[in-house]
Amino acid sequence: MSDEEHNIHDFDIALIREYFSSMDRQGPGSQEATIKALSFIDNIHEKSNIVDLGCGTGGQTIVLAQNTPGNITAIDLFPGYIDKLNDNAQKLNLQSRVKGVIGSMDKLDFQLNELDLIWSEGAIYNIGFEKGMNYWNKFLKKGGYVAVTEASWFTEERPKEIFDFWNEA
Repeated sequence: MSDEEHNIHDFDIALIREYFSSMDRQGPGSQEATIKALSFIDNIHEKSNIVDLGCGTGGQTIVLAQNTPGNITAIDLFPGYIDKLNDNAQKLNLQSRVKGVIGSMDKLDFQLNELDLIWSEGAIYNIGFEKGMNYWNKFLKKGGYVAVTEASWFTEERPKEIFDFWNEA
């Protein structure tokens, strides 16, 4: 190991994508956590429009599909992740309700007031929490839901090295 200092911008994003593509989830979370969060949301029915933003390979997308009757559009920047999601949806016979799309969470192609549920597990940080919430809100139907998880500090005492790394990322 070298003594040179590196930050997240020095890493090869293709290598990172490849590494994480073999995992069911590209961030923290679990099937149980997704189901628990989903239990607080009501009025999701067969005609509900759901979007999973920053879906990765779709670990939570599949859980959403198995636990709701709605139609799900799952969006991620990386084609390999979307291919894996669509393959898994087909293997589980969910392809009629789950569609993976290559795209960006800050350039959505939905109508105003179209979505019943906006879901994003551990991905909103990519565009910033406030920016994401403000932008996504216009696509949400009146009475719709937004469910996000976000990295959070639980203490005011933060190790400088970790704090600096996080701020640079």
